[in-house]
Amino acid sequence: MNRSRPPLPGPDGVPPNPSRLSRRALIAIASGLAVGGAGVADVLAHDGIRSVVDVARLPGPTQPQIYSCKAWGARKATGSMTELDKRPSKILIHHTATRNRDNVGPDDLVVLAKAIQKFHMVNEGWIDSGHHFLVNRGGLIAEGRHRSLETLLGGKSFIEGSQCTDYNDVSIGIENEGTYSEVYPPAKQLVALRSLCAFACLQYGVEPGDLYGHRDYRDTACPGDRLYAMLPALRAQVGQLLGRATDSLASAPLTWPLLRIADRGPAVLAAQHLLRAADVPGVPADGAFGRTTADGVFEFQRRHQMELTGMIGGGSWPLLAVPARLGQGGEVDAALQALMARPKVRSFRLPATVSQVTWQRLLGGAG
Repeated sequence: MNRSRPPLPGPDGVPPNPSRLSRRALIAIASGLAVGGAGVADVLAHDGIRSVVDVARLPGPTQPQIYSCKAWGARKATGSMTELDKRPSKILIHHTATRNRDNVGPDDLVVLAKAIQKFHMVNEGWIDSGHHFLVNRGGLIAEGRHRSLETLLGGKSFIEGSQCTDYNDVSIGIENEGTYSEVYPPAKQLVALRSLCAFACLQYGVEPGDLYGHRDYRDTACPGDRLYAMLPALRAQVGQLLGRATDSLASAPLTWPLLRIADRGPAVLAAQHLLRAADVPGVPADGAFGRTTADGVFEFQRRHQMELTGMIGGGSWPLLAVPARLGQGGEVDAALQALMARPKVRSFRLPATVSQVTWQRLLGGAG
């Protein structure tokens, strides 16, 4: 199982060994962007999560200014864009995992957009930028993949991206410049992101509750813990812009938790039992996500030809959380028992068959 031991990821999901950096981390090297820092000035408290403004004062959604591929000098794509004759059903939020710079004017947006496109095309072998839109730290928005803006304005079709495996034909991907594992995005960036999401929801009929983070569907820390924690507020604000009630939008939809090195607790113990049930050898059942558990995750990801991140997120959980019945015995039953032992879950009545939705509820505390 340990024939090759990938380096463990850091807090933003990037392994420390430069030879194995993820595509997001390599962007910072390929672009040669200047080092900078920024705080979260002008960010106010809202619903327990840091937010940019009081949602009650938001204007209605209007088309934000978006720099087209032509405007920022994108190189020509190496293939034809696949236009999907349908509307997307989701919007996925990413961060670029680059330095948090203070240089955020139009010229800097051009440098950033070109660097990302170059990396995606040269290093990843994609025909163009993988994402549809890019929001920089100054609140400027650029089109990513060619024809994304054209189809957004049309509102009836969209361009297939390369931003999230298995979900590129159902989602719009929005990159946000910066790394938001330990700091919040600046206010101008959040305002632009909110405006772009509201306009996309308006054009495509996407519900504000269908704004997700990249980690909800892949084994990644993207879009960073801080930005991810702000998604409930983002959903509520976008809903307010669209004139929707916010009480049902502020709470996160059912998703999978992200587990990684140094995590502890019932969710880790349940994941360990499920890895053992999947015949991954050597995984302990101690509720502590250490190196040995990470090696088991790497092996599981290899078997399923997934990106080797060593984390358990929205990519691995759906494969691990198999249908089950409480009391059936074995490792899967042990995983259920680990989750049901928590005080908040003890009164939860399990259905006859535990589906993926029930697994999500149990992992989230049966809320």
